[in-house]
Amino acid sequence: MFASLPLGTQFTLLVAVPSIAAMLVGKRVFLPDERFRTLLVEFVRTDWKYLGVAWVVTEIVNRLALNFHVARTFTGAIYAVEGATVAAFQAFTSIPLTVLATGVYLVGFPFIVLFTYFKLKAHDEEQAHRYALAYVIVVVCAVPFFLLFPVKVSGLYLSTVEPLMYELTPAIQHGIYSTDTLVKAFPSLHTGLSVLAALYAQKADTRYAYTAALLAGAIVLSTLYLGVHWVTDAAFAVLLVWVAYRLSQRVSEPHWSVVSREFVSGLRRYAWPRT
Repeated sequence: MFASLPLGTQFTLLVAVPSIAAMLVGKRVFLPDERFRTLLVEFVRTDWKYLGVAWVVTEIVNRLALNFHVARTFTGAIYAVEGATVAAFQAFTSIPLTVLATGVYLVGFPFIVLFTYFKLKAHDEEQAHRYALAYVIVVVCAVPFFLLFPVKVSGLYLSTVEPLMYELTPAIQHGIYSTDTLVKAFPSLHTGLSVLAALYAQKADTRYAYTAALLAGAIVLSTLYLGVHWVTDAAFAVLLVWVAYRLSQRVSEPHWSVVSREFVSGLRRYAWPRT
């Protein structure tokens, strides 16, 4: 029955169902005292403002990258920096390992990015809002590189690296190829946003902080093992995270109105300095 569904529907179900299940397990393990009713009320009251903006920004960036990137690619520049270093992550491959890495990439990533917000809010609502702000900063900072510095995924450039995830099932191949240019590897948002979540998770309890750190590490490794990203993609993404984290912590109040006002004020200060 599942195989008879359109490939796009199969891909959506392959990602959505396990992701929802992971969120439910996460709630039971890490937020056992929070009631679903309370979470829903809080979402309607305030959370949609922060998660909604993050989602809209992500959609806009994906649309821009899909339709407006320059024709020339700069994958050769990345290769000149690191060569075929990423091939070392495929020194050993197997179908079970590829399935596990694909699950981490497609399900572990949305889980850690989204659940970290709710976990943070249960401990410190202000830090949850700063996390949402930092997320937006990372994504926005990636835009110039997606549009002006397109880099092809490692598995489609190097003969020594296989695009393992894309070849795993027809549904995954269809889902990825129909929604991704495959030339926006630099920087790696999977790396950046996972590391950002793990960084902010330290402001929650220790158990979740360790879990988030392990999952973020697994996500980074999965991007390299699956032939999706280059080492340089991951390294530069971590740099963006550092910038985003510092900026998100410097804002006086992590509310969108305050952020926009301070951003405009900063632009004026640098554009028209007082003499």
